[in-house]
Amino acid sequence: MDAEPLLKLLRDKKPLVIERWQQLMSERLTRNYNLSNMTRKGDIYFDYLTDLHIETDSHPILQKVPEWCQRFEELQLQIIDIIQCSHMWRRSLVEVCGDSLSIKLFQAICLRIDEFEAVLTESYWQTTVASIKEKDMAIHELHDDRMNLIGKMAASMAHEIRNPLTSIKGFVQLLRSNIRTLPVEKTDAYLEFIEAECNNMHMQVTGFLSFSKRPMVEEEMAPISVKQILDYNLSLLRPRLINENVHLNVNILDNMMLRVQKLAIQQVLNNLINNGIDALSDAKYDKKINITAFEDHLKAYIHITNNGPEIPTELAKSLFTPFVTNKTNGTGLGLTICKQIMSKNDGDISFKSTEEETVFMLSFPKSAS
Repeated sequence: MDAEPLLKLLRDKKPLVIERWQQLMSERLTRNYNLSNMTRKGDIYFDYLTDLHIETDSHPILQKVPEWCQRFEELQLQIIDIIQCSHMWRRSLVEVCGDSLSIKLFQAICLRIDEFEAVLTESYWQTTVASIKEKDMAIHELHDDRMNLIGKMAASMAHEIRNPLTSIKGFVQLLRSNIRTLPVEKTDAYLEFIEAECNNMHMQVTGFLSFSKRPMVEEEMAPISVKQILDYNLSLLRPRLINENVHLNVNILDNMMLRVQKLAIQQVLNNLINNGIDALSDAKYDKKINITAFEDHLKAYIHITNNGPEIPTELAKSLFTPFVTNKTNGTGLGLTICKQIMSKNDGDISFKSTEEETVFMLSFPKSAS
């Protein structure tokens, strides 16, 4: 029998062949497929099988290969799935059209199945290899970024802890060489400075640990006087304020209380006041830092203002981003840690900067105070 009448009989059974192919595929593959997509692909593929007058390397179906390979990758198909699909086409043709197929026609169709399978598996293999290489490159880049981040974190921690350690070492040496002759008051003062520097290091380590996703022992919230917490920080920073010739003005609302993590908020205040002093380091005019604390019916506020230069616009856009700083010896982590600490204390930190002054604003909800 001539091939063309057989092909016509075959094409008449196209819906049944595609339906049977879908059934066979569904039985053997565990992945979820979109039925309408399978029907469209089946329709295109069936036309290819019966377009015997068009060579495989010239058939329009080849234009679909990149699109199909991308879809196969999304579905995480394996090459064995493509081969299985070819087997299911042969079986569905035999089961549905066995009486309409001659050996010669079936051989021609099987040859086309094999030819397209070779094209599709080769293309999919190349797509998979390219994807693996891309993912490997991304993993290497991520690893390099993490190693770079670890290096910056280590350098930052060393920078923040070195100064307190130097102070502690100096006071210990003073005590060791003069312990028998120093008056008790002087000894107590030295010990207080050592204790304060130890607390400072504790605050720094707590801040760095806040970057870790691992659970750690959190400092408990407790009621604390704003005056008490500021007095403590200023007792540590007063020598620097004097050395830098910075005039300090403090205006605190009487009996103002916060419910916060004491050491953590001390670290925030210490960082912001130190930043204010740093901002005034090159000023040739009267240097001023104002600290005000007040509250309304919703929130409690602490504002720390300095009359230093305006924060550059580009820096201001990402001021709380890790490692963003314009200081020569800065770590770029201080304000990021402050942001995290304020978030953990149900508060917020913001700022505004003009040519006249820069103010950092801490706010705490009254429910937390």
